[in-house]
Amino acid sequence: MNNNSSNRIRTFLFLFTLVLLSVGLGILVRALDFSVGTSVGVSVLAFFLMFVLFGRWGSSQVQHQMGGRVATQEEFPRLHNAIDGLCLSHGVEAPVLRVLDAPSVNIAALSTKKENTLVVTSGTFLSLGVVELEGLLALALVRMQEPMLAKEIQKSFWMTIPFARYFIRNAVKTDDILLLDQKSVALTRFPPGLIGALEIADQVGTFVEGSSSTSQLWVLDPTAQLATSGHPSASLRCAALSEI
Repeated sequence: MNNNSSNRIRTFLFLFTLVLLSVGLGILVRALDFSVGTSVGVSVLAFFLMFVLFGRWGSSQVQHQMGGRVATQEEFPRLHNAIDGLCLSHGVEAPVLRVLDAPSVNIAALSTKKENTLVVTSGTFLSLGVVELEGLLALALVRMQEPMLAKEIQKSFWMTIPFARYFIRNAVKTDDILLLDQKSVALTRFPPGLIGALEIADQVGTFVEGSSSTSQLWVLDPTAQLATSGHPSASLRCAALSEI
């Protein structure tokens, strides 16, 4: 059983337990001779409160859904040197680095109240040179600091729940991505670095298995479906950066 399947089963069981607890609390209130309306109200209120807590718990599950392992300094010195240099230069707290074994070039940004995390595919540091790696990491750092990222992470969690996915749009806006590109090159002051990373990624590929619910958390399209994911093409992004 893969990681995504086990997470879906865990989520379903957790939600099923939530419903049972809410109904059980309503039955208990009714057994104490309260009115039917009161027992129903208590059940609905309890379900709502637990549902909110469930959503917050779900944000931490998105990282488990993505998978990967912690990238240590000893095993990935080049990755740590690049991110530490960017963070020290711009006063950004260094994120936790995780490596996902995938041949593609891509990075996902995650942010919770406890910590910030970047999930880097192994193909990223194997395919990119120093300048290109720095350019793509700068883009991920900018994405990591976006105020709306926490809501996007929660949205990714709800997308894994069968009945909820039909009411949520997992959309990526082209203009937002192009703006992030511009902000990231302001960190490196070297647009050719990100341009080179985008060109290499376009050749190597950016696909990440099981990323349909987390596509908006990746700096490049992880679904290989540009027409539906909303991510702009590498050529469009390179053209926009060339004008800076």
